[in-house]
Amino acid sequence: MPDPAAESASVPARVLVVKLSSLGDLFHAVPVVHRLKEQYQCSIDWVTQPEYVELVRCHADVDRVFAFPRRGGLSAWKAFWKDLRCNSYDMVIDLQGLTKSGMVLGIARSARKLGASRPRELSRLFAGEYPPDTGSGPHARDGLMDTLRYLHIDPEPVLYPLHFPDVPKPEEPGPHLAIAPKSRWPAKDWPLDQISSLIGRLRRQRHWNVWVVGGPGEREAGERLVRDHGADAVTNLCGTHPLLELGGWFKHMDVLLTPDSGPMHFAAAVGTPLVALFGPTDPELTGPLGEHVTVIRADPGPEGYPDHRSYKNGDTTLMASISVETVARAVEKSLGMTSTSGSGS
Repeated sequence: MPDPAAESASVPARVLVVKLSSLGDLFHAVPVVHRLKEQYQCSIDWVTQPEYVELVRCHADVDRVFAFPRRGGLSAWKAFWKDLRCNSYDMVIDLQGLTKSGMVLGIARSARKLGASRPRELSRLFAGEYPPDTGSGPHARDGLMDTLRYLHIDPEPVLYPLHFPDVPKPEEPGPHLAIAPKSRWPAKDWPLDQISSLIGRLRRQRHWNVWVVGGPGEREAGERLVRDHGADAVTNLCGTHPLLELGGWFKHMDVLLTPDSGPMHFAAAVGTPLVALFGPTDPELTGPLGEHVTVIRADPGPEGYPDHRSYKNGDTTLMASISVETVARAVEKSLGMTSTSGSGS
């Protein structure tokens, strides 16, 4: 295996990063790519799945984004293959560690191909070097940082140079609380009745302005909260803003309340204080990171936490056990929490 110290005399001018999914994992990879750019002052391209291309284009250090044809059929694969092979790189880095990301390494033209430190499936077949798993921590970002350590690059500071679209600042006086009521899986969501009770409790203590955020699928949940508390207290933004505008919107928020979901990662990246609620999924593995982050996880019960994949079974009991009082205290404590926009560390 080549020694990265020996390789350091030849600074790569062009680097290809392969990180295909998921949304949270892409956010965890952002500071890794930034440190590569700072160290090498190189050109960096990125391969990701089509649904995340626009997000990766927000990264200030990325020159070009390739859309991996996950479901594109033979013609899309041929076009992707041809397009990628037109480029030659000094180094290709797999930050995914799956068979599909390994296949991109196999296609890419480069004399140096680095696999992931925690490879799975058949990804080992495609790379010539593998950064060791240093055991620095269980979190997904810890594994990504192993690549930097292998290349003798200091992982610090952890920064998120993402340029999201600007959105107007709310005219209403603060404080402003954003609530993301839903994730992709009902078992990860805090019950809407409890969210409504929380809003009532918070507004009795302080004149919070509440903004409900999410996609078109969360529109009905937002309307329910407007009906419960009135349009002067709650504004339903679900389905009214493109996903990338969440980054700009959260810069104007004082706190975000969210389950384990996409908005959580946007807020963590831009430095918005957030309260993240977890149940079946483990925040030690994929949760938000930063001094401005408060994570509340439901108590495990006598038999411990269920398997981390159990969120797919639809059981909402665990999340419902998180009390309104506990969340209200965390939201009030988060108000005014010092954060550095974009630091995420």
